[in-house]
Amino acid sequence: MHDAFVEHATTAFTAQQMGDLVGVSRSTARRYLEYLLESGKLTADQSYGSIGRPERCYKIAK
Repeated sequence: MHDAFVEHATTAFTAQQMGDLVGVSRSTARRYLEYLLESGKLTADQSYGSIGRPERCYKIAK
């Protein structure tokens, strides 16, 4: 998953998008993304759409 962020360094991904990209479930992707966030390899922001809950978007840390 970290390699996918390196390849797409300027793109922010939701857990669903990253799961689809690497071929794992959304919940598995979210757990690993949170691990990478805690280890300082990623940053996260909230993405507010027009309806529903905000999504957390992950991006590689600079």
